[in-house]
Amino acid sequence: MEILLVLALPLAGGVILALVGHRRYAAEVNSLFSFLTLAAAIRLAVLVVDRGSFVAVDELFFVDPFNVFLVALTAFVSFTTTLFSRPYMRNEAAKGKLSPNMMRLYHSMFQVFGFTMLLALLTNNIGILWVAMEAATLATVLLVSLYRTPASLEAAWKYFILCGVGIAQALFGTILVYFGRARARQWRQRAPVDAPLRRKRPVGADRARPRLCLFAGRLRHQGRSRAVAQLAAGCAR
Repeated sequence: MEILLVLALPLAGGVILALVGHRRYAAEVNSLFSFLTLAAAIRLAVLVVDRGSFVAVDELFFVDPFNVFLVALTAFVSFTTTLFSRPYMRNEAAKGKLSPNMMRLYHSMFQVFGFTMLLALLTNNIGILWVAMEAATLATVLLVSLYRTPASLEAAWKYFILCGVGIAQALFGTILVYFGRARARQWRQRAPVDAPLRRKRPVGADRARPRLCLFAGRLRHQGRSRAVAQLAAGCAR
């Protein structure tokens, strides 16, 4: 429940600020959701220190004494950033550099970015981890290109291309991990059936048998001893 609360607060903040992010009180709403997320993260940290690691939602999410402090640190940085960004963004809007739609986009994507960062820290599934990283990249691209100037658009495209290459490689690695896990599971399912057959033969016997039989066949052709003939007959079986 605590893990879901940490994730639900910034997600709900992103949805609400997508509707009211252009209002004058939007900065306070943004700070409020960040503060609630920080409080939930601190509560989660206290719970983990007291009870230890645990999972949630059919083991899709996992928290331990290491990543819970990263979660609390991320929530703390997010909250302090909202406090410092309030006067700055209002000053930019007063100068006419940011329109109401831009302010709504900023406040909404700020919470969405925090949600994706927390999701990447708390997930126990490598596929969800990749989705969270990709979503964080897209949210950051929208924040970097907020001013819609040539410089900001160029910076956003550069950031997207650089991160896109890395995330594409991460997707390839994720596919390989799932493929290897499926093959390992199939091998474990066949292992109990093949185990009695492996115990009957020493390691390397199948590799050594063709060479030994070939050597015995040559000796038999040359008319060697009866033992060699018996070995050749065994190879024939």
